[in-house]
Amino acid sequence: MRPDVSADPEPRSDEGSPRAPPHDGAAAAGEDRLGAAVRRRWDRIDWARPIPPEALVIPEAHYMDVAGLGLTERQRVALNRLFACFTCELFIHFEGYVIRYLERSAHRAPYLSAPVVARFVAEERTHAEMFRRLLHRLRPDLYPTDAAPPRFLRWGRGDDAALRLAPTGTFFVLAWYFEEITLFVPRAIEARPDQSAALVAEIMALHAREEAPHVAIDERALRHLHERCPRWLAAIQTALALPFLVYVDGLIGEAWRRLVTSAGSELGLDGAQQRRLQARAPTQSDRWGTESFTRKLEGHGLAGARPLCWALRRALRVDAA
Repeated sequence: MRPDVSADPEPRSDEGSPRAPPHDGAAAAGEDRLGAAVRRRWDRIDWARPIPPEALVIPEAHYMDVAGLGLTERQRVALNRLFACFTCELFIHFEGYVIRYLERSAHRAPYLSAPVVARFVAEERTHAEMFRRLLHRLRPDLYPTDAAPPRFLRWGRGDDAALRLAPTGTFFVLAWYFEEITLFVPRAIEARPDQSAALVAEIMALHAREEAPHVAIDERALRHLHERCPRWLAAIQTALALPFLVYVDGLIGEAWRRLVTSAGSELGLDGAQQRRLQARAPTQSDRWGTESFTRKLEGHGLAGARPLCWALRRALRVDAA
């Protein structure tokens, strides 16, 4: 299986979410109907409910020991709002990976039917739209519209190159891993409802419910692929997930540095506070999702799973189940 390294003909938006390639009117109408059906679930959310400006919106412990930063109450609340924005930007960026790959390369996975792929893409596109909408609610000064570009995590040529070069098996390993992590964000919120805004909690819960079937699709695609290609090739594609994850980790690290710089300027943090903020550990959902993902991946007996799982556990300080 050779990676597709052809030029990318599709126009891009500044937000890291792809625009649909040209197609006939019937296909466009079908996509519109599917998108409308997906959005109906999200339209039932009360988007107008207030988010108290003086309250936390997402549990602090999900990210780090905020108490150790020595912040004032105002700084603590403002930083918490930035944490929530960063999470939304991460989700938007990762939804963009799935959307672009499936729109361009779904033919590499013929065992996934066209309706399954279409719904997968429609749901991910809607998720990205809803998280941009939440960004506007959280910080309208930073995100003045529902379509405002990200502030910290920016789409670049490296992202396009990674999608072109990723073999099918590698892509589905990565998609499964990222989506598995999102399933555990509601768990962190449920642990501290007193530190969570109702709107944020509802959005994260609905997102996780819609991502669970995507995880099942990723698992099914990988099982099918591993059953139909030589074990050595399947092992290589699994192992290739690691360098792609290193790239993504560097991308996230750069985005986090932007957040720290922004927070330092906005909140008046001193050098010691910024250094402690920069040295954050993996989030709770990172650790819980990694534990769940590695357990499942090894349980399937997929070729190349053991070394990848060992590397992930070591990097995120997760114990084997």
